[in-house]
Amino acid sequence: MIKANNMSILVTSTPSLEEQTHELQRRLAEKEAEITNLATRLENRDREKNNEADNSNIVITSQNIKELVAHRIKEHQAAMNPPMLGYRNPYTSHYDSIPFPKGYQKQNFEKVDGINGPPHEYLAYFYSACGETALNDALLIRQFVQSLKEATFTWYTQLQLGPLHTWHDLQRAFLA
Repeated sequence: MIKANNMSILVTSTPSLEEQTHELQRRLAEKEAEITNLATRLENRDREKNNEADNSNIVITSQNIKELVAHRIKEHQAAMNPPMLGYRNPYTSHYDSIPFPKGYQKQNFEKVDGINGPPHEYLAYFYSACGETALNDALLIRQFVQSLKEATFTWYTQLQLGPLHTWHDLQRAFLA
């Protein structure tokens, strides 16, 4: 923590895009190895069954297994992110009934796209730009969507209904 002009500033670092890409590639390679291992085990099990029953009409290749797994992954992702028929806020509905302070003027936030700039710095900017409304989690959460564009707005619209109860919850989700 750095002190400047009697103000504490929290300095954090985030992995670079290259590091994030490398980590994703590493995870993908692990998953591919796991799929290959499962496919091999399945082939061996099927071979044993075929030998026992002397039924060799069905042949399952590792490519068949990979295609099946890929198909199931796509089905799972579609189930987790159903097509949006109408916009719903990812926070509890009673937050919409909490009034802004008397004389509140809607902020014109700098828009974040999720690609340019460190997310920690953007959260600090957003929090400070909210002024006195930063004292209320519901008002922070309600205003946050106004500062999003492109990939970050898409991310926000795909959040599950109700997971955001505090400003901390939203920050954690945003940084993840």
